[in-house]
Amino acid sequence: MEVTGKSKKKNQYVREKLNLKRKLSKKNKHRARLCVRNLPFETTEESLRQHFEKFGEIDDLKLLKKEDGVLLGVGFVQFKLVQKANKAKHHLNGKPFLNRTIKCDWALPKDKYEKSNSTTTEPIKIKEEDEIKTEIKEEDIKEEVEDLALDTGKNESESDSDDEERKDSIGDSDEEHKDAIGDTDEEKQDEIDDYDEEEVKVKEESKTKVVSNDVSEGKTIFIKNVPFAATNEDIKKCMSQYGSLHYGVICMDQLTEHSKGTAFVKFMNKEDADACLTKTGITLMGNTLECERALSKDELNSKSDKKSKGPTDSRNLYLVKEGVILAGSKAAESVSAADMAKRLQIEQYKTQMLRNLNMFVARTRLVIHNVPPNWSDAQLKQLFLKQCARPDTLREVKIMRNMRDVGANGVGRSKEFAFVAFTTHEAALHALRSLNNNPNIFSQSKRPIIAFSIENRSKLRAKERRLQNSKMKNPASKNYDPNAIGKPFKKDNAKKHKFENKPVKDNKEDLQKFSGVTASFGSSKMRSKFNLRTQAQVHHEQVKKEKKKKKMEIQKRPLKQKEKKSKPLKQKLNKLKADDNFAHLVNNYKQKLLNANTADTMRKKWYE
Repeated sequence: MEVTGKSKKKNQYVREKLNLKRKLSKKNKHRARLCVRNLPFETTEESLRQHFEKFGEIDDLKLLKKEDGVLLGVGFVQFKLVQKANKAKHHLNGKPFLNRTIKCDWALPKDKYEKSNSTTTEPIKIKEEDEIKTEIKEEDIKEEVEDLALDTGKNESESDSDDEERKDSIGDSDEEHKDAIGDTDEEKQDEIDDYDEEEVKVKEESKTKVVSNDVSEGKTIFIKNVPFAATNEDIKKCMSQYGSLHYGVICMDQLTEHSKGTAFVKFMNKEDADACLTKTGITLMGNTLECERALSKDELNSKSDKKSKGPTDSRNLYLVKEGVILAGSKAAESVSAADMAKRLQIEQYKTQMLRNLNMFVARTRLVIHNVPPNWSDAQLKQLFLKQCARPDTLREVKIMRNMRDVGANGVGRSKEFAFVAFTTHEAALHALRSLNNNPNIFSQSKRPIIAFSIENRSKLRAKERRLQNSKMKNPASKNYDPNAIGKPFKKDNAKKHKFENKPVKDNKEDLQKFSGVTASFGSSKMRSKFNLRTQAQVHHEQVKKEKKKKKMEIQKRPLKQKEKKSKPLKQKLNKLKADDNFAHLVNNYKQKLLNANTADTMRKKWYE
């Protein structure tokens, strides 16, 4: 009899567990249920289904009606997946349907809906009962904990409200079980309720205790540039050639449910993961994959903090060093002393101007010195168009002229410097590196001195405000405002000028031997006057030494080379002299003959 009693209890416990799982699965399905309110009265189930089917597969759809068949304006849409329901809620809530804005929200149980609408709260009475000792085997508890851990892995995104619904569902399952089995024993029912409470506690604890060791093991790899059409099986096939895999998962966006273009792959052995990281050129569907070792959340947070704490250069001071010619470098070879002295003056002017905090270095505007005085804007524009990969990146070319000294053609005298503006920083940098200090552009002694222009931030903003003011008072403009005529312009109406400050990848192909120093992002320290002067002095001395060397080389040349070069010159001169003498003799003879004829005519009388 005792054996049969134990077996009955065990069977009853198994049935209870199955009923509980069924109830939980129903509750999980109800989590993907939407309540749609403010529906038009001409709504049909087909029209509502077509409106919601765009976002996912629908299991069930109901429209609430009165006894006479009139619609109440409320409906329920049951999706197959929670993600699809969330997507539909996000896109359709507050949007029009049949010329009426509808409201989408998660469907609530009847008990919770009534509680939320009720204004009065009744005091809760707690019934005191004696504790009942229950005997539960440890093996059964372990099995249940494993089942619950699996359930929690599937439902990690459940909120506290879902836990309360689960408790209500557990109570409902108790009542259903009581009716189905017909058991009226109060002690058994209390035993089941106590176990259900313990089961929920185990679920809550298992959520917090789940910790992944994938990153610490060093077997997991993070992959970027994954094709959006690739699946988990595709990534597994691609990476399995480097070793046996534990799993391969593509990262999906929760809202759109599309691939993010990244994936995680875990190898069975750490050696295989290390070997995969060393490989290059791994391709999948035509895309080359970028493999990196997976990082933990703490490492990612620290990495983002380091990026945010990086160097900030709001005035682009690092660009001042771009194109500087240092004495003793390859770029300084055969540069004239006058050019080097002029570069020294320009660098001193820059350091003086940048002491003012309103001054900054423009990223897209260049200043060019040593422009020939006879050059026009069109000639300078053609020079820069040859260096631009795309002609549309060149915005403006202007040679500065003295309008007080106007020539006969109505053009002012050139000041021998100009400004060139580009649309992108990359184009300006390419032009600077290809033309600065280039000996083949203007002349060997006067090379182009190109640098990034220094601008005044306050003046640029004032210019922007004036432009906005003129647009507001111009009837042909889109920003025309008739109320603005005759009123002073407000600063708030002007758009603030945005000053970009982003590092650019250096293209080493643009670098030439004569280009000079290349600037690196973040290094905003200015060069001192002492260094500039010493550089100029060193270059001046080097120029003197080069001149002396050339003179010494000419003097040290062997005499044979000098004679060989001088002999043909003397022979040519002798030939020229002989020819000149012969021509001179012929001319003298002609003159003598002419003079003899004239003398005979003079001797004759007038009558002869």
